[in-house]
Amino acid sequence: MIIPLSIASIATVLTGISIPGHADEGHDKRAGVAQNVTVTILSSNLANGNSVGEWGLSALVQADGACVLFDAGRHPETVIHNADVLGADLSCVTDLVLSHHHFDHTTGVLPILEALGNHSSIERVHVARGFFRPRRVPSRSGAEEANQMIEERQSLENAGLEVIIHDGPSEILKGVWVTGPVPRPHSEENYPAQIRIEESGEWVRDWVPESQGLTIVTEKGHIVLLGCGHSGVVNMLTHVQSAISDHPIHALMGGLHLFNATDQTLGWTTDRLREIGVKHLMAGHCTGIEPLFRLRTGLNLTRQTAVVGAVGSQFVLGEGIRATAIAM
Repeated sequence: MIIPLSIASIATVLTGISIPGHADEGHDKRAGVAQNVTVTILSSNLANGNSVGEWGLSALVQADGACVLFDAGRHPETVIHNADVLGADLSCVTDLVLSHHHFDHTTGVLPILEALGNHSSIERVHVARGFFRPRRVPSRSGAEEANQMIEERQSLENAGLEVIIHDGPSEILKGVWVTGPVPRPHSEENYPAQIRIEESGEWVRDWVPESQGLTIVTEKGHIVLLGCGHSGVVNMLTHVQSAISDHPIHALMGGLHLFNATDQTLGWTTDRLREIGVKHLMAGHCTGIEPLFRLRTGLNLTRQTAVVGAVGSQFVLGEGIRATAIAM
């Protein structure tokens, strides 16, 4: 299906100019509040039954009848397979949000579109500024391009999808926001050392400037999803509450990239999240199982309010976490 491009999106495609976030335009930060929300994990490290685990992330977000797919997993078939096993209908998805360019979050994009075929309702792909910047990794021949999404962008546009690049927070559906690039007042460095990005004519360590999250604003508070949290989980939650709304953090999900964190970093992160007041935690992927258990203890949460975000696990607004057997 060919989607007519707006003036803003035409400018993005032709000139690289991105769309500023709505929050900077006097948007009523409390106007959009979702009433019925379910988040289902479709890709993560742990899985049971006939579902498949992988080093990747994807989640289906359902909010008041609208559907958003957050990230697309590492392998081509994982999200489609797990959605089928779990009975999750991806044909309702209109918006795809990509947290960052890394392959373990983006490889499934084109296969998902192909598998859905004429049943696909996906119209828009949301990324943050920096997503399509060139990257390099060292190789025997010198250096190789490390951002596969540069080439895949054309395929997305050829399929009729509108690729929207966000410079700041934007409400993409009622109560559903992308954060855009996240300010980093705290030094939470958790990105690969070997990947390089061009900055002022030099190739420097890639700090993943496009790392963004998604939040659903509800009366109980924010339901926040992170891909890998390369901007830092504390930076992310601070940004959500200061730039989108000051609602409490009702639930935190996705990858927090703490699997190789030092004890000092884990302690500092736990203290900050306790100060912020996270009520539910369903983290997986790059979070690490031991770090998650330490967060559960440090945040005074329980087995009912903090679990591993395994494939098939859900968070339901008003009910809480529905954990799969392997995550309990």
